Amino acid sequence: MSASVFESIPDKTLFRFIKIVMEHTDFETLISSQDNELFDGIQEAESTLGVRGNDSVIDSDYIYNVWLLNSDLFEEDRLTGNLDRPTFKKVEFDWYAWETQWVKLTYRHQVETYGTDKGDIYNYIYGMASDGDYSYWDGNLINTDTYDSETTDDSIDDNFTIL
Repeated sequence: MSASVFESIPDKTLFRFIKIVMEHTDFETLISSQDNELFDGIQEAESTLGVRGNDSVIDSDYIYNVWLLNSDLFEEDRLTGNLDRPTFKKVEFDWYAWETQWVKLTYRHQVETYGTDKGDIYNYIYGMASDGDYSYWDGNLINTDTYDSETTDDSIDDNFTIL
């Protein structure tokens, strides 16, 4: 993801752009920069001013954060000073997922036997397993093949690290 194209727009043009967005979007009620109402407002402003962003996700985040940093300035009709601008940064986080998986696990085993017939060897191993003397997890896991999975829950850890 690259920085927003709106970073390069002069303050007065950006101010005017956001004022047009505000005609279609109530910034006070937005939950986040990814609210559909903001996307729609930005599209309206883009078509009005002929300015086009490259990435609606990062562009709306930029517009939202410019507004957050300067909300008092947007109460006026004209920009009288400079806009405070957010800086582009990467954030690292963990996202936990709990899944039920349908998996084929392959374990490699070695056993000692005197037998050479496949049937006899199979019965020998099966007999040890039935008696509880031997289990599939006693071997070395050599392959995992997930056939299907169902996510039962997920959670974003809010312990963010700004890189």
